[in-house]
Amino acid sequence: ASAATTSSRAAPAAPLVASRPAIRACMAAPRPTATAAASRDIQAMSSSPRANVVAAAAAEASPAAATGTKQYYALVANMNFYFNDVQNESIAEQLRERVRFFKETGREVDFWLVPEPKWLDAKYPEEAKKVGRPCVALVSTDEMWITFMKLRLDRVLRVNLGAVEAEEALAVGGEIPESFAKPDKWTAPYTPYSAGWWNAFLPK
Repeated sequence: ASAATTSSRAAPAAPLVASRPAIRACMAAPRPTATAAASRDIQAMSSSPRANVVAAAAAEASPAAATGTKQYYALVANMNFYFNDVQNESIAEQLRERVRFFKETGREVDFWLVPEPKWLDAKYPEEAKKVGRPCVALVSTDEMWITFMKLRLDRVLRVNLGAVEAEEALAVGGEIPESFAKPDKWTAPYTPYSAGWWNAFLPK
Protein backbone atom coordinates (compact mmCIF):
# COMPACT_ATOMS: atom_id res chain seq x y z
CA ALA A 1 0.00 0.00 0.00
CA SER A 2 2.81 2.26 0.84
CA ALA A 3 4.42 1.69 -2.51
CA ALA A 4 1.13 2.24 -4.37
CA THR A 5 0.51 5.54 -2.62
CA THR A 6 3.97 6.75 -3.41
CA SER A 7 3.72 5.82 -7.07
CA SER A 8 0.32 7.55 -7.48
CA ARG A 9 1.64 10.95 -6.40
CA ALA A 10 2.25 13.43 -9.18
CA ALA A 11 5.82 14.05 -10.04
CA PRO A 12 7.08 17.54 -9.10
CA ALA A 13 6.84 20.05 -11.94
CA ALA A 14 10.05 20.90 -13.65
CA PRO A 15 11.27 24.44 -12.95
CA LEU A 16 10.57 26.95 -15.72
CA VAL A 17 14.02 27.84 -16.89
CA ALA A 18 14.43 29.77 -20.10
CA SER A 19 17.02 28.57 -22.51
CA ARG A 20 20.24 30.48 -22.80
CA PRO A 21 19.51 31.65 -26.36
CA ALA A 22 16.16 33.09 -25.19
CA ILE A 23 17.84 34.95 -22.34
CA ARG A 24 20.43 36.38 -24.70
CA ALA A 25 17.67 37.55 -27.05
CA CYS A 26 15.83 39.36 -24.25
CA MET A 27 19.01 41.03 -23.06
CA ALA A 28 19.90 42.15 -26.57
CA ALA A 29 16.48 43.63 -27.33
CA PRO A 30 16.42 47.47 -26.95
CA ARG A 31 14.38 48.65 -23.95
CA PRO A 32 12.56 52.01 -24.02
CA THR A 33 14.24 54.49 -21.73
CA ALA A 34 12.35 56.67 -19.25
CA THR A 35 13.24 59.72 -21.38
CA ALA A 36 11.81 58.15 -24.51
CA ALA A 37 8.65 57.12 -22.69
CA ALA A 38 8.20 60.59 -21.27
CA SER A 39 8.75 62.08 -24.73
CA ARG A 40 6.01 59.87 -26.17
CA ASP A 41 3.64 60.91 -23.37
CA ILE A 42 4.35 64.61 -23.98
CA GLN A 43 3.79 64.19 -27.72
CA ALA A 44 0.51 62.42 -27.09
CA MET A 45 -0.63 65.15 -24.72
CA SER A 46 0.42 67.89 -27.13
CA SER A 47 -1.52 66.31 -29.96
CA SER A 48 -4.69 65.89 -27.94
CA PRO A 49 -7.56 68.33 -28.65
CA ARG A 50 -7.79 69.26 -24.96
CA ALA A 51 -4.13 70.31 -24.81
CA ASN A 52 -4.53 72.41 -27.95
CA VAL A 53 -7.56 74.20 -26.51
CA VAL A 54 -5.80 74.88 -23.20
CA ALA A 55 -2.73 76.25 -24.97
CA ALA A 56 -4.83 78.50 -27.17
CA ALA A 57 -6.80 79.80 -24.19
CA ALA A 58 -3.60 80.55 -22.28
CA ALA A 59 -2.17 82.51 -25.18
CA GLU A 60 -5.38 84.47 -25.59
CA ALA A 61 -5.67 85.21 -21.87
CA SER A 62 -2.08 86.44 -21.63
CA PRO A 63 -1.31 88.61 -24.66
CA ALA A 64 1.50 90.27 -22.67
CA ALA A 65 3.34 86.96 -22.47
CA ALA A 66 3.19 86.61 -26.24
CA THR A 67 4.22 90.19 -27.05
CA GLY A 68 6.52 90.92 -24.13
CA THR A 69 4.51 94.04 -23.26
CA LYS A 70 3.62 94.59 -19.61
CA GLN A 71 0.05 94.73 -18.35
CA TYR A 72 -0.99 97.98 -16.66
CA TYR A 73 -3.77 98.62 -14.15
CA ALA A 74 -5.03 101.92 -12.77
CA LEU A 75 -7.19 103.46 -10.05
CA VAL A 76 -8.59 106.85 -11.01
CA ALA A 77 -10.16 109.52 -8.78
CA ASN A 78 -10.24 113.28 -8.50
CA MET A 79 -7.09 114.88 -7.15
CA ASN A 80 -8.76 116.29 -4.08
CA PHE A 81 -9.63 112.76 -2.97
CA TYR A 82 -6.10 111.48 -3.50
CA PHE A 83 -4.22 114.44 -2.09
CA ASN A 84 -6.53 116.33 0.27
CA ASP A 85 -9.12 113.98 1.75
CA VAL A 86 -8.62 113.48 5.49
CA GLN A 87 -9.92 109.90 5.27
CA ASN A 88 -7.41 109.09 2.56
CA GLU A 89 -4.48 110.94 4.08
CA SER A 90 -2.46 107.79 4.78
CA ILE A 91 -1.86 107.11 1.09
CA ALA A 92 1.29 109.23 1.16
CA GLU A 93 2.81 107.02 3.83
CA GLN A 94 1.66 103.85 2.06
CA LEU A 95 3.43 104.83 -1.15
CA ARG A 96 6.57 105.89 0.69
CA GLU A 97 6.71 102.62 2.60
CA ARG A 98 6.30 100.67 -0.63
CA VAL A 99 9.21 102.53 -2.22
CA ARG A 100 11.35 101.81 0.85
CA PHE A 101 10.43 98.11 0.69
CA PHE A 102 11.34 97.98 -3.00
CA LYS A 103 14.76 99.51 -2.33
CA GLU A 104 15.46 97.08 0.51
CA THR A 105 14.56 94.09 -1.65
CA GLY A 106 16.26 95.34 -4.81
CA ARG A 107 13.06 95.68 -6.79
CA GLU A 108 12.30 98.28 -9.42
CA VAL A 109 9.41 100.61 -8.58
CA ASP A 110 6.34 99.58 -10.58
CA PHE A 111 3.77 102.25 -9.68
CA TRP A 112 3.23 105.91 -10.47
CA LEU A 113 0.78 108.79 -9.98
CA VAL A 114 -0.32 110.03 -13.40
CA PRO A 115 -2.09 113.43 -13.43
CA GLU A 116 -4.97 113.66 -15.93
CA PRO A 117 -3.97 110.47 -17.79
CA LYS A 118 -4.39 110.93 -21.53
CA TRP A 119 -5.82 107.45 -22.02
CA LEU A 120 -8.83 108.16 -19.79
CA ASP A 121 -10.77 110.37 -22.20
CA ALA A 122 -9.24 108.86 -25.33
CA LYS A 123 -10.04 105.21 -24.61
CA TYR A 124 -12.63 105.24 -21.81
CA PRO A 125 -14.90 108.25 -22.43
CA GLU A 126 -17.92 106.79 -20.62
CA GLU A 127 -15.91 105.87 -17.54
CA ALA A 128 -14.24 109.28 -17.61
CA LYS A 129 -17.62 110.93 -17.01
CA LYS A 130 -17.76 109.29 -13.59
CA VAL A 131 -14.55 110.94 -12.39
CA GLY A 132 -14.29 114.45 -10.94
CA ARG A 133 -11.71 116.79 -12.42
CA PRO A 134 -8.86 117.39 -12.18
CA CYS A 135 -8.09 113.73 -11.68
CA VAL A 136 -5.12 111.48 -11.12
CA ALA A 137 -4.50 107.77 -11.67
CA LEU A 138 -2.49 105.39 -9.54
CA VAL A 139 -0.95 103.16 -12.22
CA SER A 140 0.93 99.90 -11.64
CA THR A 141 1.94 96.66 -13.33
CA ASP A 142 1.13 94.73 -10.13
CA GLU A 143 -2.45 93.55 -10.46
CA MET A 144 -2.63 92.07 -6.96
CA TRP A 145 -1.46 95.31 -5.36
CA ILE A 146 -3.92 97.36 -7.41
CA THR A 147 -6.69 95.03 -6.25
CA PHE A 148 -5.62 95.61 -2.65
CA MET A 149 -5.49 99.39 -3.12
CA LYS A 150 -8.94 99.35 -4.71
CA LEU A 151 -10.30 97.76 -1.53
CA ARG A 152 -8.32 100.21 0.58
CA LEU A 153 -9.31 103.38 -1.29
CA ASP A 154 -12.82 102.24 -2.26
CA ARG A 155 -14.09 105.37 -4.03
CA VAL A 156 -11.93 105.03 -7.11
CA LEU A 157 -12.49 103.86 -10.67
CA ARG A 158 -10.53 100.78 -11.65
CA VAL A 159 -9.32 100.57 -15.23
CA ASN A 160 -7.47 97.58 -16.71
CA LEU A 161 -5.33 99.12 -19.43
CA GLY A 162 -4.12 95.78 -20.70
CA ALA A 163 -0.86 95.21 -22.55
CA VAL A 164 0.23 98.71 -23.53
CA GLU A 165 3.54 100.51 -23.77
CA ALA A 166 4.77 102.42 -20.74
CA GLU A 167 4.65 105.68 -22.70
CA GLU A 168 0.90 105.26 -23.16
CA ALA A 169 0.12 104.06 -19.63
CA LEU A 170 2.08 106.91 -18.04
CA ALA A 171 1.15 109.71 -20.47
CA VAL A 172 0.42 112.85 -18.42
CA GLY A 173 -2.36 115.13 -19.66
CA GLY A 174 -2.38 117.82 -16.97
CA GLU A 175 -0.73 119.23 -13.87
CA ILE A 176 -1.36 118.93 -10.17
CA PRO A 177 -2.22 122.20 -8.39
CA GLU A 178 0.47 123.50 -6.08
CA SER A 179 -1.94 123.33 -3.15
CA PHE A 180 -5.49 122.38 -2.22
CA ALA A 181 -8.04 124.06 0.01
CA LYS A 182 -7.69 122.84 3.57
CA PRO A 183 -10.50 120.57 4.82
CA ASP A 184 -13.02 122.26 7.11
CA LYS A 185 -12.20 119.80 9.87
CA TRP A 186 -8.99 117.86 10.27
CA THR A 187 -9.64 114.84 12.49
CA ALA A 188 -6.33 113.00 12.17
CA PRO A 189 -4.07 113.06 15.28
CA TYR A 190 -1.17 114.44 13.20
CA THR A 191 -0.68 117.36 10.85
CA PRO A 192 -1.27 116.78 7.13
CA TYR A 193 1.63 116.11 4.81
CA SER A 194 3.14 119.10 3.09
CA ALA A 195 1.87 119.85 -0.41
CA GLY A 196 4.01 118.37 -3.14
CA TRP A 197 4.66 115.00 -1.51
CA TRP A 198 3.18 113.43 -4.64
CA ASN A 199 5.97 114.74 -6.91
CA ALA A 200 8.19 111.80 -5.93
CA PHE A 201 5.71 109.40 -7.54
CA LEU A 202 5.16 111.16 -10.87
CA PRO A 203 6.45 109.49 -14.07
CA LYS A 204 10.02 110.51 -14.84
